[in-house]
Amino acid sequence: MASIDSGIRDKGAARDKGAARAPAPAAPKAVHAIVGARTHFRRFTAFQRWVHFFIMVSFSALVLTGMPLKYSDKAWAQTWMGFIGGVDNAGMIHRFSALIMVACVIAMLGFFLKILVQTRGRFWGPGSMVPNRQDYRDLKAMVSWFIGRSPRPKLQLDRYAYYEKGEFWAASGGVTIMCVTGAILWYPEVAARYLPGIVINFALVNHSGGALLAMGFVVVFWHFFHAHLRPESFPMDKAMYAGGLPLEEYAHERPAEYERLVTQGKLDEVLVAPVSERHMKIQNVVWWIITGAALFLWAVFCIFVVWVTYNWIISF
Repeated sequence: MASIDSGIRDKGAARDKGAARAPAPAAPKAVHAIVGARTHFRRFTAFQRWVHFFIMVSFSALVLTGMPLKYSDKAWAQTWMGFIGGVDNAGMIHRFSALIMVACVIAMLGFFLKILVQTRGRFWGPGSMVPNRQDYRDLKAMVSWFIGRSPRPKLQLDRYAYYEKGEFWAASGGVTIMCVTGAILWYPEVAARYLPGIVINFALVNHSGGALLAMGFVVVFWHFFHAHLRPESFPMDKAMYAGGLPLEEYAHERPAEYERLVTQGKLDEVLVAPVSERHMKIQNVVWWIITGAALFLWAVFCIFVVWVTYNWIISF
């Protein structure tokens, strides 16, 4: 990457002094001069974005059809069940959504297998989802800032931050439990042939409890906060929707990966051109529709979590 590296040090500063707000301010400007109109960093592929979309839709449908069953004695649950066509219709939607979720899991397993083959079995290192020492340092620095013991740290985030890795592994474990317990509840007769009857009761409790934990902790308090409600990305982060973000912005948010790609000479491989102005207008309309729906569901989930917490506290 000699050409890009030399441009960062020489051409960038001369072209536009003080314009960039990234840790290495001249780098994005120099890259622009080399790659022309390809000024955006491709953070997610089309495959990853579609899988995320179907997971988001299927998860929401599973919650909206599953939670009323858990609280079937409540008036709101009975009203909602009537609105969506009754228990039988809700069960059909729930199972269909579960199949979509399982299909997404299988697709992601295939994606990871492809990565393992390409890297010859290496699943750790820079850019992977496996936690490392830097993640621990970042987490420790943020906790120290949260409790007021140190100023806000300047994190050296890589492709995936420590909170994204934590959410990924928590969600992976949760999805595994939900798939296994859901299969047992879907085919209890088959499960009873090979497993003790108490396992079915165990599956029922853990399936509904796991769903409540996933919705309340992972989605409402973890994913939405870090991915969408941070001041830097509010009201919604467009990276998963658009696939990428401006290079200057990415260099500011993910300095570790940016510097590594520049050093390795691979930055040009992940740059794409922004969409046209016409497509951008269409994308913005669709994005606001999705954003409005997502924020509405998030608000509903928040109210539901508060209601569950309140009833849990007064039960003592």
